[in-house]
Amino acid sequence: MSRKFMLISLLIIFLLLFASLKSSRENTNPIRVAPLIVNPDKLFNLDFEYVINNSCDYDGNSSLSVVVLVTSYLGNVEARSAMRRAFPSDVLKKLGVRRVFLLGLAPGDKYTKQEAIYDEERRFGDLLQGNFVEAYRNLTYKHLMGLKWAAASCQRVKYVIKMDDDIVVNVYKLLQLLHTIKLPKKLLAGYLLSGMTPIRESSNKWYIRLDEFKYPSYPTFLSGWFYVTNPNTVQSLVKESTKVPYFWVDDVYITGLLAQKSQVRHYNIGQYFTVHSEFLECCMRDVKKFWYDCDIIVGPNGGDNNLFYKFNDVVSECYYRKCSKRIRSLNETCVGEVKRTLGRGNSIISSYQLG
Repeated sequence: MSRKFMLISLLIIFLLLFASLKSSRENTNPIRVAPLIVNPDKLFNLDFEYVINNSCDYDGNSSLSVVVLVTSYLGNVEARSAMRRAFPSDVLKKLGVRRVFLLGLAPGDKYTKQEAIYDEERRFGDLLQGNFVEAYRNLTYKHLMGLKWAAASCQRVKYVIKMDDDIVVNVYKLLQLLHTIKLPKKLLAGYLLSGMTPIRESSNKWYIRLDEFKYPSYPTFLSGWFYVTNPNTVQSLVKESTKVPYFWVDDVYITGLLAQKSQVRHYNIGQYFTVHSEFLECCMRDVKKFWYDCDIIVGPNGGDNNLFYKFNDVVSECYYRKCSKRIRSLNETCVGEVKRTLGRGNSIISSYQLG
């Protein structure tokens, strides 16, 4: 009887110790989340906390020239993996590039738990996570979190690049462009969008209420897919964010409203963009078949999270050996398959001339 009592007592003590350790571990990472919908009349507040923070330099390495801020949904592990496989941290370090993925919190995500994010950070050391919930209406929090971090931590770099994790970038071609192009000191370079109007259709996920944005059109801004700036401009944008009321469409808010207040003129590099992922596929085909150089630097992944890796794996050959200049443009030669999904039905597949 006494032996049974002793075993039960030990079991209870073990359970109490386990609960205590679990509670202690959880309390080392206090998480407070921002509201899903922020009051549009409230000025933007950057006094959030980092759940995961990082330094800009690689172990005190001061030879960095470019920092890349990648906005990524917490559960998009595959997209982050493809980017790391294409350019591991040791390769980026040699190129003078530091890449950081910007995350929020997703307590409701069924597949990616916060503990997995801590493990990912321990493995790669390239995450920056804020204590706000992952949501469209918190995209501005995520975007400005990255800019604030870069302004404070990466003052010595020459360029700050912001991009989304579903965008493909021709990395070697981009670095060549940055080394040869003459850019202004107050810098916001990307795909220029002007004359855009707010969506007033309530069923659309980008629906904008009049109390959120009352004007009939947006100021000129850059696509949030990808843009290039520098630390001085970033500091100006962050400073103006304390004076301009919060707006949840992040590219309009940051590269439009804040840029306007900061008196930053946009620099259009739209000629290096494509809106068709099929053009990226055509570039890959032509490098393999004809050794034609690919002039495209930025494009969408078309839903293929591994396209960043596959594309750079092929076109990087032109960095190591001389590729020929194209005789005819991609607009003339590229024919691809387009998949269109109508509602929740099956895809319709058809061949078409891109252009």
